Amino acid sequence: MKRKKSNSKPRSLVIKRLENVSKDVFRKHYDLITELVGNSHGIYALYDDKELYYVGKSTDLKRRVKHHLRDRHYAGWTHFSLYLVRNAEHIHEIESLLIRIANPKGNRKFPKSDSSGAMLKQLQNMVKQKHKDEYEAMFGRRDRRNLKKKSRAKHPKTLIKLVDRKATLYRTYKGKEYKAILTSKGIIKFGNKKFDNPSGATKAIVGRSAVNGWAFWYIKNSNGEWVRLSEYQKLTD
Repeated sequence: MKRKKSNSKPRSLVIKRLENVSKDVFRKHYDLITELVGNSHGIYALYDDKELYYVGKSTDLKRRVKHHLRDRHYAGWTHFSLYLVRNAEHIHEIESLLIRIANPKGNRKFPKSDSSGAMLKQLQNMVKQKHKDEYEAMFGRRDRRNLKKKSRAKHPKTLIKLVDRKATLYRTYKGKEYKAILTSKGIIKFGNKKFDNPSGATKAIVGRSAVNGWAFWYIKNSNGEWVRLSEYQKLTD
């Protein structure tokens, strides 16, 4: 039985807009703009001729823009635009995004991001690991002294209770992505095989005995960032 296609369109985030209006129009016909906008919430933009000067948000747009006829921004803008947003909960995120992208000169404060550069850190770690993998692929194994140093690293003898529930282990190696499942019982499920230590699961991929599975696999920590399994172990001690 075929499903009927839905003809309903997704609701627009911006429900109304008033763009590129002169400051003189706002000052002389504030009563009409008040009637038009009402008590709407949304985003507004101030322009110095055609250059974006300032971006702001407000739960009462008409009062907010009128405020800029008297404050320090008065001489900095000549035109304005108003965007009425459906849900007030979105206006902070929209304002923050626009300021981060356009960086208008009238906005003194640069909005902080909740992610705190988490994706950039993750990308940096991925690039470092990719360079290491490419180096090993081109020049072979590292010397035995480095391997001995790695073997001295202290790691727990078991994975049991490292995680409270199933967690995904991830790694890219020589251009391929690999995923495994770590259970709360300390078992790594990779393909149709099970391992009680990360080095065994790693050997199934790289095909050599001298491997450090704790340094090979990545797991998400409590902040949602991908970290080495060895680093995750330290954070949970």
